[in-house]
Amino acid sequence: MSHDVDPRVDKTRRRLRQALITLLQTETVENISVQKLTSTAAVTRGTFYLHYKDKPAFVDQALEDLVTELFDQAVVTVGIGDIITNPVDPLRRVQVLSLSRALGYIDQHADAFKTLLLEQRQLDVNLRINQQLTKWMENFYHDFEDQFTDLEVPVSIQIAYYVSATVGLITDWLANDMIYTPRYLTKCIKKMHHLMTARSISFTDFFVQ
Repeated sequence: MSHDVDPRVDKTRRRLRQALITLLQTETVENISVQKLTSTAAVTRGTFYLHYKDKPAFVDQALEDLVTELFDQAVVTVGIGDIITNPVDPLRRVQVLSLSRALGYIDQHADAFKTLLLEQRQLDVNLRINQQLTKWMENFYHDFEDQFTDLEVPVSIQIAYYVSATVGLITDWLANDMIYTPRYLTKCIKKMHHLMTARSISFTDFFVQ
């Protein structure tokens, strides 16, 4: 969601999004009417249509906003020296994914992600996460293309591997009642990444604590 949105508009949209998540815990999206949404969110139908053309437009925007907020929280800008030793340009800044922030956001919105990734998979929220994560990893690669580790594996395959593994692990974490804290799971992931670390830049460097 845009940071330039009026706070009152933002509050209304969040209330409607939360209403959608609440209703999706017991109903399919097809059975959720605008009347149910507005009643649950305690807003008027007029207010709903002031912000959205119709229910499909609202659902699409609400899900996109949730995923975008996840990456707004998780993608951080750090110095290149924070991710690799002896960088060529020590003053260079790079955008990477903070695993602890990402998992923390999902933890804070556990009901939403459990509902959308486990119970309402037909809404393809996992695909939205895959697409945004892929975009950020492609940006990371292009920032360091000339220094990137040559694994003799197409970059698209490397990205697909990390994206599917990351989203799959998050889904498994949710399915198992999130028995690990975000902090502990972050440490576990970084330990596994450490085993695969190359001497030059690779996609393991995109994921930080």
